[in-house]
Amino acid sequence: MPDNNEEYNPFMFDDADEMMVTDEAIAVMAGVAASEVKGVSGMSGGFAGGIAEVFGRRNPSKGVKVVTKNNVTTVDLYVVVKYGYRIPDLAFEIQENVKNTIESLSGISVDAVNIHIQGVDYSKYDADKECESDDK
Repeated sequence: MPDNNEEYNPFMFDDADEMMVTDEAIAVMAGVAASEVKGVSGMSGGFAGGIAEVFGRRNPSKGVKVVTKNNVTTVDLYVVVKYGYRIPDLAFEIQENVKNTIESLSGISVDAVNIHIQGVDYSKYDADKECESDDK
């Protein structure tokens, strides 16, 4: 962790002056890439992530876990999907977008992108259903 006088930088350099991208930076890239996919309602960050959002703090890596061991990077995404989307197709699209984004922005090869569906967002479906009942 940096001193109080030093600004945090997720891109670190090793002794050979080669840039190393931290897992935290990869998690941010993955979270943003997953959120861009149509049909993703949001990311599930668990209890701690929910408390942070109540206090106004947005975390772009919420619902993302990145593990890098022996130059093998694995990304786990905990996703809430919108009602009406076919989950296998949506999961594939998320995997492709996350993998392509990380590899193009950082040059790091991603071995696996695992999608964990944490819930389905019915809010738009409920609003549409309510409008239909008002019309009758």
